Order: sequence, then C-alpha cells, then structure tokens
Amino acid sequence: MTATEATPLLGAPVDSERLLRKGFFSPYRRVLLATFLLSTTFMFTATPIYYAYRVFNCQEYYKDPAHPPYEGSGDACAVSAIETGTARDITVMVTLTTFSATLNLIVTTWQIKNWGLRKAIVNQTFWPALRNLTQIYATLVGGRQGIRTMQLTQLITILGGGAGYMLSSNSYMAEVVAPAERTAAFGVLQGVAMLGVANGYIWGGLSNDFFGLSAPFEITFCLLVASTLFTALCLPYIPPGGYPTKPTLKDDADSVFAFLHCLRVFLPARYADGRTARFWGRPLLAFGAFWSVMATSYVPLMLQLTATNQYGFTPGDNGFMMSGNALSRAAFLTLAFPRIIARGRAAFVRRQAAEADSTPAGGAPESQDQPPASALAATPKTPGAGFDLAFLRCSILVDGMLVGLLVFSSRPSHIWAAALILPLASGTAPAAKGVLLEMVPPDRKSDALSAIALVETAAQIMTVSLYGALFAALSAIGRANWVFVFNALTAVLSAGVLAAVRLPGGALIQK
Repeated sequence: MTATEATPLLGAPVDSERLLRKGFFSPYRRVLLATFLLSTTFMFTATPIYYAYRVFNCQEYYKDPAHPPYEGSGDACAVSAIETGTARDITVMVTLTTFSATLNLIVTTWQIKNWGLRKAIVNQTFWPALRNLTQIYATLVGGRQGIRTMQLTQLITILGGGAGYMLSSNSYMAEVVAPAERTAAFGVLQGVAMLGVANGYIWGGLSNDFFGLSAPFEITFCLLVASTLFTALCLPYIPPGGYPTKPTLKDDADSVFAFLHCLRVFLPARYADGRTARFWGRPLLAFGAFWSVMATSYVPLMLQLTATNQYGFTPGDNGFMMSGNALSRAAFLTLAFPRIIARGRAAFVRRQAAEADSTPAGGAPESQDQPPASALAATPKTPGAGFDLAFLRCSILVDGMLVGLLVFSSRPSHIWAAALILPLASGTAPAAKGVLLEMVPPDRKSDALSAIALVETAAQIMTVSLYGALFAALSAIGRANWVFVFNALTAVLSAGVLAAVRLPGGALIQK
C-alpha cells in the first residue's frame, strides 16, 4: 500500500524495512548528506557575523567626535571600548538566537507530528533564507542600524533554523537505523555535522577576506535555497507519527503544546514490579546534560573572541581555527566514537558475563509471588548499554579538565592547540541521547529526543546570558581567560550529577 499523509509510521512495516535498507544512496546516507549541506550553510556566516559586529562597533566608535580618526598603522578597532561593545552586542544577538531556537523547537515538533519529517526540515531552511536577505541589508548600512537589524532578525529563527534542523535530523536518524546502532549513529550524525561546520567556517571566512563583508551572507542565501530543494526532493517521506487519521482541530491545538508535554519523560518513574523506590535516572540525566551544555557550548565562541581581541585574528584566521576544531571533532565522532562504543560495549558484556559465571548457581529459592517475567525484564534493550553511560561521565570530566587549562594560555599557539585538542573529549551529546533512548519505550523516542533538545537549548540560553556577561566583565579588567575556570567547574558539576545516573533495573510503568 502506498504511504499517504494519513498512513501511520508504526503501522507500516514495509516502509520501516525500506528505511533501514542499506545502499549507496540509502535513507541513512541521504540524511547524512543533508546534514552536511545544512551544517555548511548555517555555519557559513558564523565567523563573518562576529567580525561584522566588530566593524559596526568600530564605525560607531569613530563617529563620536570625542574619538579622532585613527592615524596609526595598526588595527584601528583594537580598542578596549570597541571590544567590550562587540562582546555585549554579540551576547544580545546570541541570546535572541537561542531564545528563538527554543520556540523553533516547539514549532518544529508540531510540524513533525502534523506534517511529517520532510516538510518540517524543509521549513528549517526556507525561513533562514529570508533572514539572510535582511542580514545582507545590514552589512550594507553598517553601524548601529546594522547591529540592530542583525539582532532583531534572529527572531525569524522561530519559524526555521539550526535547532529545528538538528532535531529533524536526529529524528530521521532514529527512524533509519536499528535500535542497537542509534548511539553510534547519533555520533556519526554529529560528526558529519561537524564536517559541514568546518567547511562553512573555512569558506565563510575566506569569502569575507577576499570578497568583502556582504559576500558570505550572499553565498549563504544561495546555499539555503539549494538546501531547501535538496531536502524537499531527496529525503525519504515519513508520515506524521501518532495519527492514524488526519488530525482534528483539537489534535492540532493539543499538539502545539506537545513539545512541553514531552518533558514528562524526565519525571521519576515507578517500577512495574511494585517496588516502592522510584527510578530517578532520567531526571538526573536531564540535569547532568543541562550542566554539560553549560560547560561546553560557549567555549568555541570564547576561543574566537579571545583570538580576535588578544591576538588579532582575522575572520580568515578564525575560520581556519574553527574549521580545524570542527574537523577534529568530526574525525573523532565519525571514526573513533563508533569504535569506542562498539568495543566498550563488548568489553562491558564480557565483564557482566564473567561476573554472572562467578555467581554461585545455588542461590535462594525463587519466590512464589514473583511478578511476571515481562515486568522484571531489564529496560536497556542493547547489550552493554551501560558502557554508554560510563563514557558519558568520563567525557564531560575530561572535557572540563582540558578547558580549565586554557586559563594559562598566553600565545596564539595555545588557542590553536585548544581548538584541535578539545574535540577529542567530545561525544557527550550523542552519548546522552543514546542513554536516554535506552530508558524509554520505542513509541516515545521522538518525545525523548525533543525533550533532550529542549534541555540543551535552555542550557544554551543560560550559558549565553551568564558567560556572555561574565566574558564582557572580565575583558573590561583584562582577565578574559579566567572565564575558562568557570567552564571547568561547571563540567565537574555535570560529571558529579551524571555519576548518580543509573540505568533502570527493571521494567518501568510508562505514563
């Protein structure tokens, strides 16, 4: 039977087999290719836009009659007031972006549930194309008007943007791979996204250096149009989940708030065997993931600001540095991460088998009142899934230790080294997603991915607000490097919370 908008995904095993099919241009590879293209597109202006804010603040600074025109041979914009103003304006922009990204996740979840994944991901590039047109205008007018235009147009991200596209990509990946392959697939997906990020950083920075401030934004507009066409024509159709028939008006109204309802996966759960203790693994995982994002998400921006303000990096320099960072992360996630997970799980299974063999067979007799076997079945469905949790704890702790060392940086080579070495401790985000999916039933995997995305976005909002203000304040007193100490302490806090997370020891009552 041909799939239609009214065909439920869970009721179409033939379509499920088609999605899991391997091949040169399989759904799995198409999702990876779309992710690479979208990541390149969204990162193309990442470095130029920070440079644009510096140029705009420089223009405003010298408009003031109290500041005579610069007549030296160095960088006219290397002034403390300009650097502080740039950091402040970037913080406002990123705060608006992350706030809009939160609402974008709500809109995207509604679209996935009502329109299907393909239409949802198409919207994530259509609206940013319109935003880029306004940013092209901002680069032409410059000054305070250009700053305000770039800041306010971030609100267009509510309708489509990077947060929604990553949620859609992760949801696609959860559908096109087998359950045992999900953790590794999430890592590969993030690694491919990092390849796109590196590509965007390199060519975005070079286009700014060679063709001017407006060029990266003009090229990005063309890439967004191409991305919209590719996702619309090449990604597989997956019908809206959870609706056997066309949604009613009441269903539509309820589904607008479904993204907030999905947070219920983080509530403490009861065990099906009747024990009084509740399972707190999922809320603790959410709390630990929140603090891990707080510890790591602002570091790339701080590296760029430190490199620009202290060592005079140009957009091209920053582009190469961040592309190196992204390539290092991509290499780790696509090549090392899946192998670490596979071998770690195998070792974990061997250790469990050895422990089981060493346990005496003649134990206590079984209770006659024992609950059914289905109620006592362990919730983790993947052998060795406990290793994913161990990796998650170690990853954020090592990441925090490496970030803390940046407080001692005193030369450009230290920033370059940090950009290349820090990604070798990545893998926290895909590991967290993999662990969470081991704690929920298959029919709630979409809600689980949406919920963890909301937690991560909320953490990004707080990170930008907190560390943006902190970085600006420390820059004003010439101690910008101290901000990395706070990042390291936050990572230690996250590792402490994750140390308390356990996988469920039995079947849970799902509400």
